[in-house]
Amino acid sequence: MASLKSNRGLKLNLLTGFLNSRSRSRNPGFHWKTTRTLKTLAFEEVRFSTDDNRPHASTVFVLHGLLGSGRNWRSFARNLASSLSSSSLSSGWRMALVDLRNHGNSAEIEGLDPPHDMLNSAKDLADLVKFECLDWPDVVIGHSMGGKVALQFALSCARGDYGPSAAPPKQVIFR
Repeated sequence: MASLKSNRGLKLNLLTGFLNSRSRSRNPGFHWKTTRTLKTLAFEEVRFSTDDNRPHASTVFVLHGLLGSGRNWRSFARNLASSLSSSSLSSGWRMALVDLRNHGNSAEIEGLDPPHDMLNSAKDLADLVKFECLDWPDVVIGHSMGGKVALQFALSCARGDYGPSAAPPKQVIFR
């Protein structure tokens, strides 16, 4: 995997190409997609499906804690997606492992200007939904700082801060 320690221009291009590559299968049935679009947060998508064409029914945002990144939650998301896919209650869950502002692959993204607070971090999630044409999440899971962002996001959606199309999550889980 490319790093950004030296020869920054070349390695940034390699990393960006790697991150923007199509779906990479690491385990049978799991589909990973890493996305980085300028001015929106970076995120990885995890799905468990035996059928590539099967549409997802529900979206989950997973938010990391302070000094973390979405990558920290890959195993959790893979296990959760597997459990949900095998249950008779649901089908087609999509997990978005989001790198919050100034963390992980979102650290180098331009346009995420100060103040770096919970309100703006929650707005970044709404911008991610709008600019990446994602579904509004049905569930938002947050750990530590990610939990505070999840609560702010749910509150702002419920108040209509992100427009009339914004649907508040059905469930917020934080620790």
